[in-house]
Amino acid sequence: MGLSFHINFNGQCRAAFEYYAQNLGGIIGTMLSYKDSPAAASAAHDWQDKILHANINIAGVELAGADLRPEDYQKPRGFYVLLGINSAAEVNSIFNALCLDGTIILAPQKTFWSKNYAIVVDRFGVPWKINCGD
Repeated sequence: MGLSFHINFNGQCRAAFEYYAQNLGGIIGTMLSYKDSPAAASAAHDWQDKILHANINIAGVELAGADLRPEDYQKPRGFYVLLGINSAAEVNSIFNALCLDGTIILAPQKTFWSKNYAIVVDRFGVPWKINCGD
């Protein structure tokens, strides 16, 4: 049995996964566009290069994703992707990458449970909590 989660993107799945690969050390597995699938026939011309299904492995956890048409897309809510980090400095580094053109909810700081903890919604609309335990 495996457990992963799936995030819908507003036409930015490829850019998001490439960004996560570069900044989080993720390894992209699948990056299937509409034009390379049976869905090509029913997809609009301007949607052929968008992602029908993708997956990326980040620290042993699979994140799947796809692009939804703007009229079907809803911003992610009700969850955060939680990154457990081994050093306070690495929290800062990852936070700096994820907050670029994103929204800072909580800047990195020491808490009673963490050496360094931060919350950010990245430029792709994905909410992250970054935690370095004691």
